[in-house]
Amino acid sequence: MSDFSMPTQYKILTIKIDNIDVIGLTLSVDIFENIYSPIVTGSIMMLDVDSTNFIEKNKIEGSESFEIRVMNAKEEILTFKGLLNGMRDRTVKNQKIMYTFEFYSPTVIKNEGNFVVERFKNESPKTIVGRMIDRVGGTVDQFVSDGLPMNFLGSRKRPTDIIRYVLTHGVTETSKVSEDDKNQEGEVKGTTGFLCWETLKGYRFSSIPDILSGKAGKNGGTFTEQLQNTGLSLDETMNGVIQYNFTRIGDVQSKLRVGGFKNVFINMDLDKGVYKEFNYTDESMLTDKQKELVQGPTRYLFRAFTNESYQDSCSVAPVNAYDQSKNYMSQNIVGQNTFDNESGMVTLPPQFQINAGDTIELKLPKVATEESRGYDNKHSGRYIVKQVGHHFRTTPNAEAYTQLSICLLYTSPSPRDQRGSRMPSSA
Repeated sequence: MSDFSMPTQYKILTIKIDNIDVIGLTLSVDIFENIYSPIVTGSIMMLDVDSTNFIEKNKIEGSESFEIRVMNAKEEILTFKGLLNGMRDRTVKNQKIMYTFEFYSPTVIKNEGNFVVERFKNESPKTIVGRMIDRVGGTVDQFVSDGLPMNFLGSRKRPTDIIRYVLTHGVTETSKVSEDDKNQEGEVKGTTGFLCWETLKGYRFSSIPDILSGKAGKNGGTFTEQLQNTGLSLDETMNGVIQYNFTRIGDVQSKLRVGGFKNVFINMDLDKGVYKEFNYTDESMLTDKQKELVQGPTRYLFRAFTNESYQDSCSVAPVNAYDQSKNYMSQNIVGQNTFDNESGMVTLPPQFQINAGDTIELKLPKVATEESRGYDNKHSGRYIVKQVGHHFRTTPNAEAYTQLSICLLYTSPSPRDQRGSRMPSSA
């Protein structure tokens, strides 16, 4: 680390477009990972002049290969190889031309025109997603969850469409259905839903409950807001917080609208000709103040139920084997819409060891007064990293930083009843 004196310094090892070195033309590079995105994306801004005429001379169309390798002050190396995705912007000023090209991971190209026509019979969500990643040439980083077997047809969908179907229709062990033939009403409980995303290390797949508990990634480290001019070593300043902002704490109205607290699933069983209503209510998801607001269901769902559709024998199909809508309709809505109750953004010196899905710990001091010292107990604690953005700038000063979108890590079996893992104020 002797070559670096500031935590935001970095060293460009490689930036190539179509195997041509473009380090001298690069103004900025941004790379993003997101737990909601199946690809790594980004953009590069370049400066071109009449004397160089790089774009026209090399006939750059926006579909060429792209490669970048960067080293930070910890001597960690970030590597990305992908493809350009066309020109997003072109600005001319004082005989200078600035181009902005988007880029993405190469799995996108292999996904197009790759149609799945096979039948998935009694295969787990983890197995199906793994097969689809193989089809697009991706690599697996972490698969930390699985679910109940699924049965459906590929129906000429692309691999990413199959993955998306599994994420919203797959069922975890936490999903429960209670019903009997004598009553018109039933009850559903628990949550379900999965996420699959790509990081610079490969694909990750996890259920939402496992993401909430921090099992979907590793510990990305502890970071503290601190003064940068107090004689700290470079190792210590690399673990500092440059800036943070909590953009949202609670959004009850949005959760009411999607039925995240209480909903009713109307189910018409076409096999039996039976109409039923399944109620979803979980008081453990509500704080005392929220219980006063949520008096009844705030959303009604409907689906025609056909469990016998894939049964190829004369016997009755196993209960909820082919149509699992009773296990995922209400539960998936709750899982997808209620876990990011508290979210924010934090900016750190370039951290190449952190990926989307990891967890970090923040130590944020209180505004110091004689009566109040220590850490801010409201915002200090452990968080899940929803998005990672690596940003590299060459002008006016060569600096890099990593910006994280975070949400609260839950450590309780009834997460919405607490605010997650908080730090004692005297820490």
